[in-house]
Amino acid sequence: MNVPEDSRIVGEVLGGDVNAYALLVKKYQKPIYNLMHRVTGSEDLSLEMSQATLVRAYEKLERFDPAKSFFSWLYAIGMNLARDYLRKAGREAHLFECNFDESNAVDGNPNPVTQVERKLEMAHVLKAMEKLPFDQREALILRFREDLSMKDIARALSISVSGAKMRVHRALKELRRILRKDRRVS
Repeated sequence: MNVPEDSRIVGEVLGGDVNAYALLVKKYQKPIYNLMHRVTGSEDLSLEMSQATLVRAYEKLERFDPAKSFFSWLYAIGMNLARDYLRKAGREAHLFECNFDESNAVDGNPNPVTQVERKLEMAHVLKAMEKLPFDQREALILRFREDLSMKDIARALSISVSGAKMRVHRALKELRRILRKDRRVS
């Protein structure tokens, strides 16, 4: 995520070029949609909520600090909408969907047996992640899928940097425990 580029675009929008916001929408609509899909499990609702997130961000654009990450700010807006949805629905999100690039998952290894083994291992990890609490899952997604810094994770989740570090640490510890338990059961 390119902070200076995003800040430049925000500056253009605030300067009167409302069409420039389309660049940010195009860049971030999929990650925000994925967040909403993990929360709702519904394609239609995810589209609606991701659109609401992008609209709300546009409406509050003057509050964005250009020295910070636009994505973490946008993600925080999305997380707030997601929390409101969960509160109103009276449930916790237990869904997890992550569309990792398969080329990364197989490390470019041409051996089909190795590719299948790695895909099965990734599926096992993703299934184990479904067992994590929503807040821990999101912290791992932001750290390892979205490649955000701890500072940006903290901002996205509206917690302190030490809280973000702790959440990622606890999530990894719990994920390891789940994976060990699953191996013993299999």
